[in-house]
Amino acid sequence: MNADSDASGFDYEDLTEAERFALELRWYDGSMLPYFEWLMVLIEDRRAEIVQRANGSAEPAALIDAVKRVIAECGSLHMAAEMKAQREEIEKELWCQGQKGRHDRAKIKQEWAQRYGADWRRWRVREYLFVVDRCAERIVEVLRFSADDPPSAVSQ
Repeated sequence: MNADSDASGFDYEDLTEAERFALELRWYDGSMLPYFEWLMVLIEDRRAEIVQRANGSAEPAALIDAVKRVIAECGSLHMAAEMKAQREEIEKELWCQGQKGRHDRAKIKQEWAQRYGADWRRWRVREYLFVVDRCAERIVEVLRFSADDPPSAVSQ
């Protein structure tokens, strides 16, 4: 992703019914739980940058927009896990192509990367943005809680 990515403009209206259903299904079956954990690490690591991008505002919409922009720009929350997931998708493609009699693994991998790589990455970022929206209240709470505040300040 790049700095021109407009994560703040992420709109569920842009999704097809099948895509919306897929996101909801992955959310409710727990598949996105690791994304939440990775997101919390990103927020802790880049808290100052996120607050700065929100122009110092404590408004939930500004904070969430800033988190989305950071995610869109970096394009990743956990590179190693994402590489593993992509490798698993490529392995599925290798198996499918092998069933069709195609066994040139290097060529199949290259074709997968060219054909599906960018879309795979966009979808993963979209999943992350979905998790941000689903966990917005918790994210705002974490961002508003500064290191010097007592833990009880969060609940007030």
